[in-house]
Amino acid sequence: MLRALPLLSSSLALALAGCASSGTYRNGVFEGSHVVYRVEAPAGGWRLVSFSGNDLAWGGPDGVVIAVNAECEDHGDPSLAVLTNHLLIGFENRVIRERESLQISGRGALRTRVAATLDGVPVEMELTVLKKDGCVYDLVYLAPPHRFEEHLSTYRRVVASFDAPGRR
Repeated sequence: MLRALPLLSSSLALALAGCASSGTYRNGVFEGSHVVYRVEAPAGGWRLVSFSGNDLAWGGPDGVVIAVNAECEDHGDPSLAVLTNHLLIGFENRVIRERESLQISGRGALRTRVAATLDGVPVEMELTVLKKDGCVYDLVYLAPPHRFEEHLSTYRRVVASFDAPGRR
């Protein structure tokens, strides 16, 4: 299974990509063509990686991934639950373990923890979705089930650092 994790991580990042904008990331600020937001990079062995269609993605130890995306066009106005479920398309055997509302960047957000399989490989995810100023933001953490708890606090620090001051 360990050999499959990089491929799984790449597949997940591509599955979660959508039509995110391209941009630059410097000093904790992502600047895209339609959006600017702040988010701290995870500390301790994580590296910024590039996946087509993702604003930001970091690969961490043990095949874990944290990704951040914004979509500011052509998403309509679906609920946070519908947006979260959209991120899960392609995953099989989904079990929602936990779902909670919270506040991020002055807006309501939805955090969802999910166990699933992707091409038969078990994964655990935590997805955090919010809408602000006509944009949808999703922050995603993916890990093998036996590593999920180990890096969850790192992901939650990334989420806690997130701030979207508005569209460009």
